[in-house]
Amino acid sequence: MTGVALSGALCGLGGLFVVRQAGLFDNGPVRNHVAHRLLRSRRSDCSILRLSEDGFAATFLMWLLGGAFGAFIAAFILCVVGVDLPAFVNLCIILCGPVAGTATFLERLSKDAVRARRTFSYALSSYLDLASVLLAGGAGSETALIAAAATGDSWSFRMIRETLETARAGRTPSWQAFGELGRRIGVIDLERLAGSMQLAGEHGAKVRVSLATQADALRARQIGEIEADAQAATERMGVPTVLLFVGFIALLGYPALDMVVGQM
Repeated sequence: MTGVALSGALCGLGGLFVVRQAGLFDNGPVRNHVAHRLLRSRRSDCSILRLSEDGFAATFLMWLLGGAFGAFIAAFILCVVGVDLPAFVNLCIILCGPVAGTATFLERLSKDAVRARRTFSYALSSYLDLASVLLAGGAGSETALIAAAATGDSWSFRMIRETLETARAGRTPSWQAFGELGRRIGVIDLERLAGSMQLAGEHGAKVRVSLATQADALRARQIGEIEADAQAATERMGVPTVLLFVGFIALLGYPALDMVVGQM
């Protein structure tokens, strides 16, 4: 019991030091600490998830301290049920908690970012189709791009619309704004779109062909991803079927096997 209490005290002091260094006790911005260093490697994921630096730091610390608290509870329960472990083992168990919490947080962040990028790609293909229709109707390049972005109310369309409005206010070409947005949120499709638009220039016909080509390429790739996911789900569904079949065979064969063994 003393070892668990000592380990918990050390873990609590460590968590207090991390929180103190994170600057959560003051109202200033997030400064140099562990969460900020992790943020530099996950900046594109935070951008696509619309997660601020302070939000990233707060969520990271929540998972970190939550993992430490969970590990302390696990060590305490082991002590209560009578499992007498050395203090060093208890300390190792508790120190593994923050590591597990951090790893879980980063994994969830990566998976959420992958889903968000896929959602953005779906919205981008629809946006390109709308822009192509407006260009075919005689609208100008800038007008078609802005009008197409105004038709949707999802976060993807809102991000595209804000990017175009910022580019128009700063007199920046649309393709350059799309390229910067693609690099910021980690969507390669936007960077490819920016490159094709740069090659097309300001000619409406060339831009329309470029947008239509990009939309077709996006849809083809998305259909391939959907088919691959469906195939993987079908394969996963086959595993329970095989296990049920094996259990059924074992259930039928057990009485016969028991009878043979009993007669020996």
